Amino acid sequence: MHYENKFEMKRYKISALVAMLFLPCLHLKAQENNTDFWVGRYMSVSYPLKQIKINSHFGWRKDPFTGKRRLHKGIDLDTAHDPVMAMFDGYVQDIGSDGGNGNYIVLNHGDYTVCYCHLSRITTVKDAQVKAGDIVGISGSTGRSTGDHLHLTSRYKGELRDPYTLLQYITSTKEICVKLLAMKGLPSDSEDNFLAYFAEAAMEQQRLYGIPASVTLAQMALESEWGRSSLARTNNNYFGIKASSQWLASQRPIVYHTDDKPNEKFCVFSDVWESMEYHSRLLMGKRYSVCHQFNEQEYHGWLLGIKASGYATAKDYVLRCEQIIKKHKLYLFDQIAMTL
Repeated sequence: MHYENKFEMKRYKISALVAMLFLPCLHLKAQENNTDFWVGRYMSVSYPLKQIKINSHFGWRKDPFTGKRRLHKGIDLDTAHDPVMAMFDGYVQDIGSDGGNGNYIVLNHGDYTVCYCHLSRITTVKDAQVKAGDIVGISGSTGRSTGDHLHLTSRYKGELRDPYTLLQYITSTKEICVKLLAMKGLPSDSEDNFLAYFAEAAMEQQRLYGIPASVTLAQMALESEWGRSSLARTNNNYFGIKASSQWLASQRPIVYHTDDKPNEKFCVFSDVWESMEYHSRLLMGKRYSVCHQFNEQEYHGWLLGIKASGYATAKDYVLRCEQIIKKHKLYLFDQIAMTL
């Protein structure tokens, strides 16, 4: 679900390059429209039906026509001549009708394609652009069918997948958006409000560098004491980053602070966004190369690599970060960032 077409991919790469050059300004502007962002994310996914009831799951089952064991390549949803909606933004890749699928439509969502089968009526045309929630047809019982239902089949890069995982993704995305939108009235020092405020910027770092947003947020929360530490409040240093020899040579501002030793030299950043950018670039360095073998959803591997590379001296550093990730379900941000 990353790109709708080659133009979209090219536009994404250009946007990423601009973001790398002007990241602090972009993040500051993004936070001003934080509510709009999460409303947009909520609207970017949609269930295929107003109500979801699964009649038959993906996998091997007894064929209702032959009685023999046969692979069910999708899931069947209970319907009663209901409107069928696009689950994500994309375009209509194919429309057709055959003896098995009946009237069907294939929607392309980048890496994913979703086929809607047994429709009584199709309400869109081939190559049309669709948004999540757009009605593309009416359910029915055309083709090889025992009654009114919607059969969904999905493929990821051409490989057959269980469509139920897409329904799970839609549920988790909507739930986290609702939760974050409800946080506007929380006290400014609450843990949830802290995470909600910096989530978008952390996901942007993931898109640019591949560092899981959950790792950035957990480290940020732990190192800055949820934004309450003196380094964070006074010097915008949200990651407890000490001044390297290169930092000192560039004559950038420092502050003396007691950590492992008294009066150690720490970086002073112009704002929190510069702190996040510097942290990401730091983890992209050769010292943390062991982390780079892990993907964007392997937060445990990233944290182990960060600890092993000498980022933190506390023996329970990984455990404490993972407790934050699991308590607040920060891994959902990793999933969302991978689809933007």
